[in-house]
Amino acid sequence: MRAIRERAHKWGVPAYPSNAAQRRIERADLAELIADFDKVHGPVAPEVVAAKRSRLTDTTSDAGTTP
Repeated sequence: MRAIRERAHKWGVPAYPSNAAQRRIERADLAELIADFDKVHGPVAPEVVAAKRSRLTDTTSDAGTTP
C-alpha cells in the first residue's frame, strides 16, 4: 500500500484511489474474519446483529460505552 501511495504522490494522483483501495482491502479482510468466525461458531443470529448495530449507531445515549 505504501508503494501505491508513494507512486501516486509522485505522479500527482489524488489520494482518493489509494484510500479507496485501502478501504476495499479492509472490507475484504473483515469479510474473511467474519467467515472464519462463522465456520467456528456458526452464523450470528440476525436479531443479535441488529441489536449490536443499534447500540453502535445510537447517537442519543452513551450506548457505545458498554461492550
